[in-house]
Amino acid sequence: MATPTLLIIGHMCHDRMPSGEIKLGGTAAYAAFLARKMGAEVTILTSVGGDFAFYDLFEKEGISLFNIPAKETTVFENIYPEDGGERVQYLHARAATISAQDIPSDLMVPDMVLFCPIADEVDLGLLDCFPDSLKAATIQGWLRDWNEEGLVAPKSMSWKGLAPLDLLVFSDADMIGFEKYISAICDYVPIVIMTRGRNGVRVFEDDESRDFPTKPIEVKDATGAGDSFATAFLLEYFRSKEVKAAVDYGQKVAREVIGVK
Repeated sequence: MATPTLLIIGHMCHDRMPSGEIKLGGTAAYAAFLARKMGAEVTILTSVGGDFAFYDLFEKEGISLFNIPAKETTVFENIYPEDGGERVQYLHARAATISAQDIPSDLMVPDMVLFCPIADEVDLGLLDCFPDSLKAATIQGWLRDWNEEGLVAPKSMSWKGLAPLDLLVFSDADMIGFEKYISAICDYVPIVIMTRGRNGVRVFEDDESRDFPTKPIEVKDATGAGDSFATAFLLEYFRSKEVKAAVDYGQKVAREVIGVK
């Protein structure tokens, strides 16, 4: 089988740590490294500033970058209260919006496209592009808003705008407050996948839902688990066209990423 090609669209970011150091973040980054490890040829359409600190990591892995220049790279900071309450998230900087006009003229038509916004930066008009590709998306970044201080809060979006997709992946945590819209989303997107942590995965397809349990595990670090599941699901679904096989593979990869003992 020919090497599959994957185009990933979304911001890569700097995650600001409590110590003040920065780490590479963003679904686009996690997805790219995993897909490359799985044997795909990977290209990222993104926007970062001249301050982006991690170009060498992508060059080392043979991942192509098309960058829309921006004044500065997107920066997130997560603050976790000492009392164990819910995290507070800040967006300190945001790179440029990515729209259809930003698609490079010399970009080959990919087998798959993964849209993965983190700061509402992927214009929904992009979803109408690539009619011959298998198109998937993660939803979290379209559901983020922020105030003048950068404090992030949830917002609704145009669910109908998701209609060009073949696959949509989100977690039950992403949809807190938006649960009543899941049925509407399923009217627009043929296959909708909701990860539910220890409760497994629920797939909505053909006006039905199916639950897939997961194995009880000991979690070391859940960072990137959802992004890894979405990427692995997409690549396996492209290969097999079987939802169950894609769920099984996505769960397997996510378990490896979170560090099962």
